[in-house]
Amino acid sequence: MTAGLAIAAIGVGCAGVPQVVSLTRGEGATANAAASQASPLEVVTVGTAVRDPLPVRGSDVAYADLEAAFGATITAATSPWAAAHRWDATATRGGWTVLVEIAKADAELESGGRVVVGMDARATLRARRGNVYLGQTQIGCREGGLVEASGGSPVIRRCIVDMARELAGWLAGGVPLDPPEDPMHSG
Repeated sequence: MTAGLAIAAIGVGCAGVPQVVSLTRGEGATANAAASQASPLEVVTVGTAVRDPLPVRGSDVAYADLEAAFGATITAATSPWAAAHRWDATATRGGWTVLVEIAKADAELESGGRVVVGMDARATLRARRGNVYLGQTQIGCREGGLVEASGGSPVIRRCIVDMARELAGWLAGGVPLDPPEDPMHSG
């Protein structure tokens, strides 16, 4: 190996190790709201084609645990709805599952020192008994703040909270909560 190749190999091996900031641990972390076993609503979050840790373009910072932070925030935002619907017919027959797929997440440090975050997700509500589809919605956000890239967790948190509130509003706003009657199995 020539000296030039050896220097290039050393340079590649040392380049760009990101500073990883957890969204679920440390200062400013999203609270891990554990769902009550008695809750009729199960929240499942998955990242589809979303990098975790999420890199902040234009910096050496990446945010980890996006999916877990999102799930905890949605669980907290929807718990009043779940408590209010604890005795609905579907709740007493197993309840509901809301699958939230984070379809897009992007973070960037703009040249003026502003962190900008954008996220999109799809939420699908199903009755747990029989896995019956009840409805689907799209939620999204775009937030920004004048902070250092390593201090962007409040910006990401605001985005996640906005999406969780939007989802809770969708649940409360008239999505059908009971599966349609199956004429083949009715009395």
